[in-house]
Amino acid sequence: MPGRKRIVAAASILVAAAALGAIAWRLDWTATRVVLARTGPWGVASFTGLGLFILLLQTVGWHALLRSRGWKVPFHTTYSSMLMGNALAWLTPSMYLGGEPLRIWHVSRRFSLPSREVAATVVAAKLAEFAGFLAAILVCTGTMLWRFDLPESVKWGSTAMAGFLLAAFVMLFAAFMRKWPLASGMLRLLGRRGERFRAWAADTEIQIEQTFREHRGAFATALVFTGGPLALVVARPLLFFWLMGIHPDFPDLALIFVLTQIVLAFQFTPGGLGVFEGGLIGTFALIGAGAPEAAAFAAIQRLADAIIVGLGVALAAREGAAGFFRGKGVPESG
Repeated sequence: MPGRKRIVAAASILVAAAALGAIAWRLDWTATRVVLARTGPWGVASFTGLGLFILLLQTVGWHALLRSRGWKVPFHTTYSSMLMGNALAWLTPSMYLGGEPLRIWHVSRRFSLPSREVAATVVAAKLAEFAGFLAAILVCTGTMLWRFDLPESVKWGSTAMAGFLLAAFVMLFAAFMRKWPLASGMLRLLGRRGERFRAWAADTEIQIEQTFREHRGAFATALVFTGGPLALVVARPLLFFWLMGIHPDFPDLALIFVLTQIVLAFQFTPGGLGVFEGGLIGTFALIGAGAPEAAAFAAIQRLADAIIVGLGVALAAREGAAGFFRGKGVPESG
């Protein structure tokens, strides 16, 4: 298994390098530098500030769930965990999933809290984030299909993704509210391989259900502050075009949001490198923008990501996150 993981990691890096090389070979660098000069350092600053602000708002939602259990976790610790998890998500198959175990480990270890109960707050916060993401996807997909005459593959692909996400959200919410043994049941199918985690998963499912039923006010706060900020992702292209003196309408922003989120939600390369840039060029072409504008947007986004991820890595090093990667356990009773 470790050998297979190394092969997959090496393959993803090679794909990213090949995609970036192909884009760089075909790109008009002179025109791209002109676009970057027009946006200037304000582009990177605004993208970085917006990214940190979105994570800050989402932290408020998760922090409310933590505090609802009577845990006196400082807000700066919750925010640090969010930044650390965001950095780890860069190495996972989706930018929206992957950093949660590190967040659970960090808060549980730091304050000697039950990891299952901390996991329940993380899952509840992720479901609230999922709700906001789903609402944004449905609105933007509908707007995109109404406004643009798109290729059939794009129409059916975006519609299928929206339908899949809606079905997944309904299933997850129903499972938690009706106490369906979703994760523990899947682990049961694995036989002995899943036996080690089945009891932990079953108890965590109970904790999640109690979070929804006994801490409704905190979950409502999470819906507003964790799910709501997903709509601010649309502000990134809006800021970019404003810095260039262009005023796009909402359907243009909706198209960019939907097609870029498909890439980031199901990424094969680390952080969607190469694939994200290629997808941006095709997306910008649909709204009448050129490859230099798309490349400049991607460059600004990557620089902002590097700053935010670097901050998360620095915090992880400071908090001793090496223990997480070595498999150092967390307490099960508090």
